[in-house]
Amino acid sequence: MVERKNRERIARSKGSQPVVFENETVDALASMVLSLMGEVVVLKDRLDANERLLAAAGLHGPANVDSFAPDAAAKAYRAGYREGIYDRVLGAGRDKLVPQALAEQQEYEGVLDAVTRD
Repeated sequence: MVERKNRERIARSKGSQPVVFENETVDALASMVLSLMGEVVVLKDRLDANERLLAAAGLHGPANVDSFAPDAAAKAYRAGYREGIYDRVLGAGRDKLVPQALAEQQEYEGVLDAVTRD
C-alpha cells in the first residue's frame, strides 16, 4: 500500500477570522459545506479511478487507485461533474444566503460591461 502523506495535517489560519455572512454561525455553516464539498469531490475522483481501472484491467487494489493518473478524457469528465457538484452545493447558498451580494455583483458587472464597451 502506498503511504499517504499529510493525512493528519489540518491547515488553520492564524489571527482573527473575518465574518463574511451576517453572523459567525452562517460563516461556520458555509465553511463546513465547502469542506464537505471538497471531500465529496475527492471521493468521486477515487470512485471514478476505480471504475476506470476495473474496466481496463479487472480487479485492483488501493495502491492502483493512489497511483492512478487520469488521461485527458478522464480530466474532462471530472471537470464536468465537478462543475455540477459546485453548482448544486453552492446554489443553495448563492440563492438563499447572499442574494444582496449577487445583486450587487450583477450591478457591478453591468457597470463594468458598459464602461468596457465604450
